[in-house]
Amino acid sequence: MVKFYARSGELSNNPPIGPMLGQFGLDVKSFCNVFNNETKEYENGVLLKVNLILYKNGNYTFDIKTSPLFFLFELGGNILDINNNYRNHKGILLYDLYLITLIKNKEYNLINVKYLFKNILKSAKKNKYKIIENIKNNNYYIYI
Repeated sequence: MVKFYARSGELSNNPPIGPMLGQFGLDVKSFCNVFNNETKEYENGVLLKVNLILYKNGNYTFDIKTSPLFFLFELGGNILDINNNYRNHKGILLYDLYLITLIKNKEYNLINVKYLFKNILKSAKKNKYKIIENIKNNNYYIYI
């Protein structure tokens, strides 16, 4: 079993993916074509987690997971420029955190997403993101 991150629609047999998978005797070019066809539903360049299972006879199966949290935080993050206290800090909208929760829930398939949302909120705070409740007229309302 091999786990790695790959960008959707951009996988090629160039380093680092080519040599990493080539050492296991896998036909890297055919895997890249299959992977790129499977990830057409995503935008190009979206970082995805891939679980690849290799078998002794040369066959393989792979499972595409959702994007990691750090990538989703970067997509939803803003640079705060309000006053001296928050200058050049990272901020993320509460709404973006909810969208991230919905994306991650595809992987976990929870009925009640409240606990997943709380964990993602804690993770954002741990990664030093300021949580923004609302933006109106370039005024930021910090959620505490």
